[in-house]
Formats: sequence, C-alpha cells, structure tokens
Amino acid sequence: MSKETGIRERKRAETRRAIVAAATALFLDRGIAATSIEDIAAGAGVARRTFFLHFPSKEDVLFHYLEAHVRRAVLTLDDLPAGADTAQGVRAVMTAFVDLFEDPRVGTDALADLRAELVTASRGLPASLVVRLQRAQTDLVGALRERFPDRAGWPLMSAHLGACMGGATAAAVAVERPEDRAAAIREAVDRASAGFVA
Repeated sequence: MSKETGIRERKRAETRRAIVAAATALFLDRGIAATSIEDIAAGAGVARRTFFLHFPSKEDVLFHYLEAHVRRAVLTLDDLPAGADTAQGVRAVMTAFVDLFEDPRVGTDALADLRAELVTASRGLPASLVVRLQRAQTDLVGALRERFPDRAGWPLMSAHLGACMGGATAAAVAVERPEDRAAAIREAVDRASAGFVA
C-alpha cells in the first residue's frame, strides 16, 4: 500500500467514524424518524453526498459494525486446534461475534434498542439489513470453508451457521429488557447449535 493510499484510507475511516458518531448521538437524542440524513451529515461535518459514499441509508448506520465484527470473528478460526471440526469452527466465530456485540469498548450495543425498534416498526428486517446479514453469512461461510476444506461437511456447516445467525438476530430484537439481550443471544446460539454437535 502506498503512502497516499494509506492516507486516503485513514481519512475515509475517520469520515465514517464521524458519521457514525453524529448519527448515534442524533438517533439517541431524537430517534431515527426525526433524524434526517442532512442532520447526520451536518453533525459529522460532511456533505450529504459524502454520507452516501459510506451508507446507502440512515438506517444502515445502525448496523455499521457488522462487517468489522465479521472480519474479527474470522480471525478466531486461526486459533482453533489442528483437529477441530466444523461445529467448533461455527461456535468459534459465533462466540467471537456475540462477544464483540457485548463488549462495551466496541460500543455495538449503544443502538441496540433502536435497531430492535426499527425491526419491530418495519415488521421484519429492513432490506438493507437482510443484504448485510447475507453478505456477513457468505463471508463467514467462505472463511469456514477455507479452514475446513472437506466439501462433504459444507452443507451441514452452512446450515449450522445459518441457524446460529438466525437465532442470534431473532433474539437480539425480541428481548424487552436491554440488559437481557446478550444472554438471550447466547442462549439462542447455544440452542441453535444443539442439533449440530455430535
């Protein structure tokens, strides 16, 4: 990577962080519906056009963490022992994913109530979130296939991951008390895994 590319990437990351910070503050203060993209752009000190270079909609800011969490979860596969099986691989990535969601230093949970509210209000997952979750699942399956190259195990491994992700997503939006969210997600992942563990 050239020095110029590195500077450009760093500036892009800084702009994205500023948009996320502005949107988070505004969403928590006013709610999603009362916050416009213009408000977020002004709060971040960027043009409206710049907002759209980073996010397709204001709702997408609520899920800004997803791709970074997937990248970090994939790294846990490197720590598995040599004889690990696919079920252990799925559990490793899902445990890392939930740990990141719960980690206060990461701050993922700050907007969890608003995400749940959005899902409830739209009577299902917003289309942009469905696309992001599909992409996340595709990336995780790709990493798991790389780690476990025996094609015979891929269908069950993919089903296991899908069950865990579906359970985690459903649990995240179904709990009424925010303090119960992480435990509900963990329980959903445990129950989703039960049928896949030999």
